[in-house]
Amino acid sequence: MREIFIDTIVGSISVSVEEMGSDKPIVFMHGMFLDKTLWSEYTSKLTGKTHIYIDMPAHGKSSDVGHDWDINSCVEMLIQILDKLDITKCFLIGQSWGSMTALRASVRFPDRFQALGLFNMPYHKTKGMRRLGFKLQKAMLSFPRFYAKQAAKSLYSKEILNIHAELSTKMQDRLSERSALELSRIIDAVILNSEDASKLIEELKVPALAVIGEEDYVGKPPRLETWTVPGGHISPHESIEQIKDAITKILSMGSK
Repeated sequence: MREIFIDTIVGSISVSVEEMGSDKPIVFMHGMFLDKTLWSEYTSKLTGKTHIYIDMPAHGKSSDVGHDWDINSCVEMLIQILDKLDITKCFLIGQSWGSMTALRASVRFPDRFQALGLFNMPYHKTKGMRRLGFKLQKAMLSFPRFYAKQAAKSLYSKEILNIHAELSTKMQDRLSERSALELSRIIDAVILNSEDASKLIEELKVPALAVIGEEDYVGKPPRLETWTVPGGHISPHESIEQIKDAITKILSMGSK
């Protein structure tokens, strides 16, 4: 596994490349308050393909962004990474924020992607009491460990946190590495300022499989083949064998 840093519109992005085979690679992107270790159970041995894991902006080993940005900036980031790696076409798998980015990138640049895995993808605009709740939560960002503990409770199922309490601890550690301002920008870009994606789903031409958890808050996206798996919003941690099957399915969709 080699790690490289690529300068993009949203800062220096850490990219890990696990090389295997010469066919179209698979690119993986994670969700908020996680990092590329989300995909540690899904190595190249599973698929026989090169895997590329991205630490999203202001997450993992990637740098802070340092200015306001939006979800479309992540699309530009992704294309800059693919161009830097000389990847003309790939399979693309995202979880939550990563899947939001994957959907938008595939609508704008359909020729760059063979098939999509859209795991735990929020697609409705955040409105009403949920939106107000996130605005109020931003006041807690000066206490990142407390905020992350509450976030973990809302993202993971209670069952998995009882078994793997370290998932909450790791989330607390990750958020403690970032400033309240940087965390606030992430919430603004990914949650508060992200537009409804229902029409984008209708425009999608790239084959795609959606996966949601039984306790996931996102709901079943329209028009897409959707698998429901045990757990909450972070399915790659909670339903490992089902996600492996989903990845195999995505590869077969791209071979048609």
